[in-house]
Amino acid sequence: MGELIFVCLFMIAVGSLVYIKKYKNNGKPEAGIKRENLLDYYKDYSNLKLYWTSISFIVLGVIFLLTILILELVF
Repeated sequence: MGELIFVCLFMIAVGSLVYIKKYKNNGKPEAGIKRENLLDYYKDYSNLKLYWTSISFIVLGVIFLLTILILELVF
């Protein structure tokens, strides 16, 4: 059970670190803006994907920790 708690805390830490370092002051990255270079479309997509991945790591880590806590209290 300790390993699961460690993995959940690690997920929350990684998601928070990425969000704070890259997106805290800038907000959500824009996508769908007309670009002249095709590489810029890829950069927009990867930034948006990284943004949502960091948010999902935080949310999933918290949900899993709450689930483990509830299961520990019930059983």
